[in-house]
Amino acid sequence: MAGCFLCQKQSDRTVWRERAYEGRLCSCGMVYTTPSPPPGTIDFTSDPHPCEFYADSADYKADWIARYCPRGRLLEVGCGEGFLLDAARARGYEVFGMEPHADRARRVKEGLGIAVQQCLIEDAHSLKREFDVVYHCDLLAHFPDPIRCLRLMAASLRDGGVLCFEVGVLGAISPLWYRLIGEIGLGPHLWLYSEAALDSLFAQAGLTIERVQRFGLGPYVFLNKAAGLLKAMAFRLLSALPRSGGRRIRERLDRLHRRLSFISRYRIGAVAPRIGPLTLLVVARPQDYAA
Repeated sequence: MAGCFLCQKQSDRTVWRERAYEGRLCSCGMVYTTPSPPPGTIDFTSDPHPCEFYADSADYKADWIARYCPRGRLLEVGCGEGFLLDAARARGYEVFGMEPHADRARRVKEGLGIAVQQCLIEDAHSLKREFDVVYHCDLLAHFPDPIRCLRLMAASLRDGGVLCFEVGVLGAISPLWYRLIGEIGLGPHLWLYSEAALDSLFAQAGLTIERVQRFGLGPYVFLNKAAGLLKAMAFRLLSALPRSGGRRIRERLDRLHRRLSFISRYRIGAVAPRIGPLTLLVVARPQDYAA
């Protein structure tokens, strides 16, 4: 039975169960998924987030990147539909993508005219030290070997280049939060980090953290829980309306929900108490290049 990749230990403290998996809290602050999914059972090209999750925050994150990262050539690992790349290009970056899903990679190349290598980071070829920024969003929970993947990304940076990424903090929190969230996604999510576990990960990957912005996700969790209940009630009432009229109202409700989700996650989250789950925006520099 596999355990924590950070400290090579196993735990018997189960803090969450989902389908055939358990999340076990290790003494280092990591919650790891057990049993490890057998090879081939997890499709690492799939993405549980809707496109809107990335589209609605692309400008906000591109502004953050432009404010705290060097200008130049930017690679996004797991670029999806290319929303972040398009926003970064509008801010002066020369952008490139890496995306394992064939259809998404094709749409970014053909629809946005952005060069994309279709592969996982572990299978990438011809990655030289040619980028000033390498960005990824919420991938550290999914990589089978996060240390190796961070090192591969760092190896593609020019001198003075940085890694920039978003990562969730869902380890070493009260299991009550997991019940509120409802489904963590154990299996595809192999690792749930605490901030202490992230510090250990970055140290083992040879990274020096230059900037971290924390967003408290409590308001986001509560809003989504309440919005889901209200939308379900509203949709039942709308079922009595003519199809076209009901559809328009549903679309407006969905847009409102998306907007409130963004505001609660990033705008309110930036000033919310750091209680329970967090998401972090991080800028890190390889120690070999650190000043």
